[in-house]
Amino acid sequence: MNHIVFTRESAVAIRNELKEVQCSDVFVLVDNNSRNYCLNSLNLGAVPVEHIITIAEGEHNKSLESVSYIWQVLSEQGARRNSVLVNVGGGVITDIGGFAASCFKRGIRCVNVPTTLLAQVDASVGGKTGINFNGLKNEIGTFSIPECVIIDNSFLSSLPQRQILSGFAEMLKHALLADEEHLAEVMQADLKKTEESSFLDLIRKSVAVKAAVVESDPREKGLRKALNFGHTIGHAIESMAIRKGLQIYHGDAVAYGMIAELFLSVRKLGFSGNHFECVKHFIRENYPVYHSVGAGEELYELMLHDKKNERNGVNFTLLRHFGEIEIDQYCTKEEIFEALEQLT
Repeated sequence: MNHIVFTRESAVAIRNELKEVQCSDVFVLVDNNSRNYCLNSLNLGAVPVEHIITIAEGEHNKSLESVSYIWQVLSEQGARRNSVLVNVGGGVITDIGGFAASCFKRGIRCVNVPTTLLAQVDASVGGKTGINFNGLKNEIGTFSIPECVIIDNSFLSSLPQRQILSGFAEMLKHALLADEEHLAEVMQADLKKTEESSFLDLIRKSVAVKAAVVESDPREKGLRKALNFGHTIGHAIESMAIRKGLQIYHGDAVAYGMIAELFLSVRKLGFSGNHFECVKHFIRENYPVYHSVGAGEELYELMLHDKKNERNGVNFTLLRHFGEIEIDQYCTKEEIFEALEQLT
C-alpha cells in the first residue's frame, strides 16, 4: 500500500522522504505547468537533483514518445537502479512517470507529488501507471507502488476552477461508494477554498475510501473494479474526444459517466431514483453542459474495448445503494443507449 503524507508543507516532507529512501541521485519529472507553478515551492535546493526532465503538458502527451524521451534522459544522465524519479504534477505526470520508472532498468523507485486535485484523490493511490496507445486511454501500463506520495492541497490555489471540478468528480464517486453522509459532506464543500486545512481533511477522507478498496484487491481482480464506477462510459467519452482532437477534462467525462451508470443502477439494481435525480442535478449544475463527442454507436464500440470486459458485452460497476457495490454487471446495448439518453 502507498505511503501517503498529507501536509501543507510539501518542501519539508519531500526532503524528509528522500532522506528515508537513501537514493544515489534524484531526477525530477515535470510538465511545463508544474515546472512554472509548483517546482519552486518544493525548494529542492537542499536535494541533490541530478536533472529536471520537462515534458509538454496535456493528455495527448501521455504517450510512448514521452516515455521514450524520459528513458533517454535517464540513460544519458547515468541514472542507476538506486536512483529515484520524483514526479511533480497532475495525473498525466504521475501516470507516465510511474510507468517510466517501473520499466527503466527493470524498475527504479519513484516518489509522487500530485499537484492537481484529480491526481491527489485518484492517481495518488493504487500504483496504477499507464499511457494512452492506439487512440485508447491507459491501454498500456503497469502496477507499481511509489515509495511515497506527498499530498499538499496548497498547490490547488493555482488551479483554474475547471481543473478543480475535474478532480472533484472523483471525490463525488468515492462518496457514492462510501455512504450518504459522506456524499452530503462532499456536495456541500466550498470549491473556492480548496487550499484550506478543512478541505485537506476532505481529501484525506476521499483517499481513505479508495485506499480501503485497493488494499482489499491490489491487482484489480474483484472489488477494486468498484473504483471504475462512472469510468466505463466516462473513458469512452474521453477516448472519443482524443480521436477527434477535442479537449475534455477527465472529471467532466466521469461526471457524466456517473449519471449514465447511476441510471443503469436504478434500472437494474433498484438504486434510489430520488438520489439519482439529486446527483444528476448536482452534476448538471456544476459541470459544463454535456455535448456529445460522438454518436452512440461510436461510444458503444469504444466501451467494447474496456479492460473489464471478460466476455461478450460491456461490463459495468453499478450501485445497489450507497456503499453497496455490484461488480461485473453486463448491460445490453439497448440499456446502454437508454442510459446515454440521460446525458443530453
